[in-house]
Amino acid sequence: MQVLELSGNAAKANKKKLITPRHLMLAIRNDGELSSLLAGVTIAHGGVVPNINPALLPKRTAARKADMESNWSNNNKAAAPNSLSPKKAAAGETISAAEETTTAAAEE
Repeated sequence: MQVLELSGNAAKANKKKLITPRHLMLAIRNDGELSSLLAGVTIAHGGVVPNINPALLPKRTAARKADMESNWSNNNKAAAPNSLSPKKAAAGETISAAEETTTAAAEE
């Protein structure tokens, strides 16, 4: 029963409605107890569990890591409260002093 549930979850994760031998194999190999129970079993058309040795992955340099962090911080900055929407800015509109005071009053 547990194998069927785990296989169904694997199929759903792969956006499939039909459970295939591949889904059975993924479910069994990703579960510790089932994997040890069925350690010597070969599932026909099951394939292999995806695994990339970390030594084969490209190294992350400090400069690249810092660049990714700066890009993240630039993308997540909050817009200024009295800034224009992108559509209004593209149209060339500006904020008048009266609009600024009403915007500031509304925020309080």
